[in-house]
Amino acid sequence: MAVQFAWIAAIVGIGRVGLVALSVPGRLWIGAVLMAAGVILGLSASLFLGRSLTPYPKPLAAGTMIERGPYRLVRHPIYTAVVLGMTGIALRGGDWIAVALAIGLLPFFFAKSTFEERHLVAQYPSYEEYRQRVRRRLVPGLL
Repeated sequence: MAVQFAWIAAIVGIGRVGLVALSVPGRLWIGAVLMAAGVILGLSASLFLGRSLTPYPKPLAAGTMIERGPYRLVRHPIYTAVVLGMTGIALRGGDWIAVALAIGLLPFFFAKSTFEERHLVAQYPSYEEYRQRVRRRLVPGLL
């Protein structure tokens, strides 16, 4: 968890410093849209999880498996929301390094979800069936 927070802090910090300037037309609007999409997806996924929401990659003992809402499309929509939001922040900050770090969250969350899914399979007998139905972890049709 500390790595994740340090990574996010680096994205925000580098974006403010502006080490390698990013000059992309419409980057402020694109960044705002990505940030908004991240917030909306993250809030939606969190609301669907309800009392099963935890900041840790292990499900709560009293949690329930959720297959509704954004969980119909990807198995880890909150991770997707963080990537979207951080990419938006990086674009608005205007730094290539920050954008690369934000996109680099995809393989990080893919690896983190591998760890998390071991626990989900152990806790929820129907998780393997869900995993077969919802093939993508983070990005519908891709990843």
